[in-house]
Amino acid sequence: MFTVTDNARNQLAKTLAESDAVAIKVALKKSGCSGFMYYLDFCKELDESLVVLEKEPLTLVAEEENLPYLKNVTLDYVKEGLNRTFRFSNPDAKAECGCGESFLF
Repeated sequence: MFTVTDNARNQLAKTLAESDAVAIKVALKKSGCSGFMYYLDFCKELDESLVVLEKEPLTLVAEEENLPYLKNVTLDYVKEGLNRTFRFSNPDAKAECGCGESFLF
C-alpha cells in the first residue's frame, strides 16, 4: 500500500491547485548507481494506463506496471532548515546509492 503523509498531501494539493494539471503521477525511472529513482510529474489527462492511488483532496496516480515498486512506500514532505523536499521511503529496497537518490529493488 502506497502511503502519503499529511505534510506531503497538503503540499501536493497546493502544487496541483497552482497548475493546470488534473493529477500528480508517482513514477519511476532508471537512474543513479543503484537502479531506480522515484519522481513526481503532472498529469494533464487521465487514461486507462493509470491507476488512482488517492482521490481526495488531490488525485494521485501511477502506471500499473509501477505498482509493485510502490508497495509499502511512504511519500513525505520534509523541511530541513531552508530546504524542502519530497522524500520517498521504501523499506523493501535492497540497497540505496550513497546520495540516497536511487535504489535497488
